[in-house]
Amino acid sequence: MKNIQKVSNQDALFPFSFIYKDKKSPQRELSNHVHDYYEIVYVYSGKGTFFIGDEFYHMQQGEVFLIPNNTIHRAMPDKDNPVTSTIIFFSPTLLYNNLVDEFFSYVHLFEETKKFNHYQISLPSDAQLKMEKQLFAIHQERMHAEPGFKHACLMMMHQIILDLYRIRIKTKENNKVYHSDWIIDILAYINSHLDESLSLTELANKSLVSTSHFSRVFKQKVGIGLIEYLNTKRVIKAKELLISTSYTVSQIAEICGFESVSHFHRIFKKYLNMTPASYRKIQK
Repeated sequence: MKNIQKVSNQDALFPFSFIYKDKKSPQRELSNHVHDYYEIVYVYSGKGTFFIGDEFYHMQQGEVFLIPNNTIHRAMPDKDNPVTSTIIFFSPTLLYNNLVDEFFSYVHLFEETKKFNHYQISLPSDAQLKMEKQLFAIHQERMHAEPGFKHACLMMMHQIILDLYRIRIKTKENNKVYHSDWIIDILAYINSHLDESLSLTELANKSLVSTSHFSRVFKQKVGIGLIEYLNTKRVIKAKELLISTSYTVSQIAEICGFESVSHFHRIFKKYLNMTPASYRKIQK
């Protein structure tokens, strides 16, 4: 199974996908994955858990989840009360980047979300009604597809992002779901020590649990096994370094904790179907 995915969209000039009022179930949900798009998820009803970055969150009515690109995530809807949600996928290239003032940019919401590792916004009742009307309007525009409907969808999406940015400024969220204290601690430890070997034995000892208990609980809570999680996190970090630095491939392999350059090539190609050098070339 490949965890790093691209959102399918036939229109290269309008990289935007919209899934309206979709009922989730554990059987239909993707396992842990990442993609190059931004994602906004609004929950109408139901319950579940959302694992994003290194955190667990409640999924319930009125919650919005912001998922920046290259962020590992997985929704886990309740099997008895599944979540109904609308999802917007879009490329960061669709966000207006003209800075008309020095305090706000449409990318700020996602940049700050990733920087502070805080992916959830709880909407008050009036904001829920407004959000639902905006999402319905986007749905209608796409259904009727009248001239200019793509521009209309884009304008409404920008308004949603602006509204969410203002709500985040006004409110402080504290709705994280900590399933197991040691899981949260170990995810934070992994994130700050990716350049190290991080063996199962070492992490289990640090968590003060047996290796078998660690493996079972880790996979149950995070959704994938330790090795797959480490590989995914390391590939995400490698992608960022390949784009943003001039480090050599061997330097990046070492920084990201791969056993060797050949191991780095093998894992990177497994997830992205290309070598690190090829990925860097097409991003230039």
